[in-house]
Amino acid sequence: MTDKERDELLINMANDMKNVKSDMNNVKSDMKNVKSDMNNVKNDMKERDVILQKLSDDMKERDKLLINISNDMNKMKNDMNNMKNEMKDIKEEQRSLSRTVAKIEVEHGEKLQILLDVVTGQEEKNKEFERRFEEHEKILSDHDDEIYYLKEKIG
Repeated sequence: MTDKERDELLINMANDMKNVKSDMNNVKSDMKNVKSDMNNVKNDMKERDVILQKLSDDMKERDKLLINISNDMNKMKNDMNNMKNEMKDIKEEQRSLSRTVAKIEVEHGEKLQILLDVVTGQEEKNKEFERRFEEHEKILSDHDDEIYYLKEKIG
């Protein structure tokens, strides 16, 4: 190998070394950027973890609320069923009372009819007594007149 070739080889190696150094500096710079990006990603992940934890907590609260609502709905259904049963009982009692009231009204009407018949019958009897009383008064008046004429002729 000649000196010239050796020098060229050394110059090329030196240039390659400069290029390698330059590339190494670029890699170092890129590594710093990657490290910075990794730190940013790490921070973003921490923030996302916090957000996810809050979401998880919120979901747990919502689940609790849904369970409470479901329990309340079941209680309301039970209450509604109880109310329906009570309404049936009330309707049955109302029908029974209606039958009893109807029976009482019929019996009351019959008793009133009997009283009305008695009053009407009594009124008819009173009219009959008045007619007979007037008849007897007329007879007594006629007898009184006859007695007066007889005393006048005798006396």
